[in-house]
Amino acid sequence: MTSSSENEKVEEKIQSIRRGSFKIVFYIVTLAVMLSILNFLFGWESVEEVPSILQPFSTILLLVNPYLPYIQAVLIFALGYLVVNSVSGMVYTYMRRITDHPTAATIRTMTRISGLAVLLSMIASVFNVNPTAALTIGSFGGLVVGFATQTILSHVVAGIFLLLSRPYTFGDTITVAGQTGVVKEIKLMHLVLETTDGTREILIPSGTVVTQIIQKMIPPAQVKPIKTSLVLDTPPRSVPIGSTVTFTGRLAEDGTGKPVIGAKVKILDSDIGGDDLLASGSTDNEGRFNITWIAKKVDPHDNTVEIYARFDGNDDYQRSKSKQFTVEVK
Repeated sequence: MTSSSENEKVEEKIQSIRRGSFKIVFYIVTLAVMLSILNFLFGWESVEEVPSILQPFSTILLLVNPYLPYIQAVLIFALGYLVVNSVSGMVYTYMRRITDHPTAATIRTMTRISGLAVLLSMIASVFNVNPTAALTIGSFGGLVVGFATQTILSHVVAGIFLLLSRPYTFGDTITVAGQTGVVKEIKLMHLVLETTDGTREILIPSGTVVTQIIQKMIPPAQVKPIKTSLVLDTPPRSVPIGSTVTFTGRLAEDGTGKPVIGAKVKILDSDIGGDDLLASGSTDNEGRFNITWIAKKVDPHDNTVEIYARFDGNDDYQRSKSKQFTVEVK
């Protein structure tokens, strides 16, 4: 996946969170306004209390007054449920940035249950339940959720801590909880190791990883300049003259696969009389490059261009070049 597409996905998630925030504010304001209107219209217990502007409708208003708590409860539940759904959706969108779908969905469900517990305590207060009793209902709901998700929450908190502290990274060989392997995935709930022979995956709960001693293999020091491997992705076989062609690929350390960042990569045409420079660019934080070229004939008597990528090397990395491809310009 290219960095541009990743940026688009991040921006899309940010926009989703903003839309969710707007919905929450809208629902809360709407609920407050509607409750205020209902209380002004039907919140009178006698004819004397009804304002003069509403006196012509006093009979109807007093008739509805006994049912006012039920109407308020329905409104609170309806709009409150929308608020809870919006909050849980925002939590899911945020968690998907740092974890997988099953874990994010679990946290979304937990958020929804907790929100419904708070919503029930609010509805209880509408029916003139003692504030202490309403608080007890909410506390009991929270207690039930806490006990039901105690183990999950402990692993989630541990996973967040590991993601922030990063005691290891992808590709590290570590030993934890008596298991040795290469770090393949860092999830919120689990650390996924792949055995050195590549035949098994080991899933260790994040809560266990936090409480264990982690042994990390130190890779042997490499003598500089380090060997590199340059890969040029297969370009189109044929392009029209004047069209824009984007060459992509990756420059990495040979053996470790670590990206070579900020290196200048050239796109060249192989020719007997000497290679012709077509375009050049630099690698990004993942070692990838995106180099554009306006297609044209390099040799007036030849419709083909022998394309390859080359890195000329520096004090830290050795020179390398990619496989060669033939592109027809017509």
